[in-house]
Amino acid sequence: MEVTYKKFVNMEKNNRVEFLLINFDYIDGSDYLARLFFEEYGFIVENKIDGWWYSIIRIHLENSTYELLWHEDTGNEIYCLNQTDKENEMLQLRLEKVLYIINNRIKEKELPV
Repeated sequence: MEVTYKKFVNMEKNNRVEFLLINFDYIDGSDYLARLFFEEYGFIVENKIDGWWYSIIRIHLENSTYELLWHEDTGNEIYCLNQTDKENEMLQLRLEKVLYIINNRIKEKELPV
């Protein structure tokens, strides 16, 4: 199954634009995404915060700072801390490239479906 995303405006979080990952509900999915953002773009990955029902990893590169969130109810998602149109557009482009890599690895059987 192909991993995709849904762009979502979270009105409960001050209209924050979030990218919810579809067909990628792995507890350690944020770790894998952070690694790909590091490998592809050179993002610096901060320590993971583990909670009871969630985990958060913050990554940053120059002026771009993203949070990778896994929550047991919603799965994996990513969003910009700096919620500008330009930053959200850049995140979307970067995410599409990372998902392309993930989907190719799934096709090549390097990742479980």
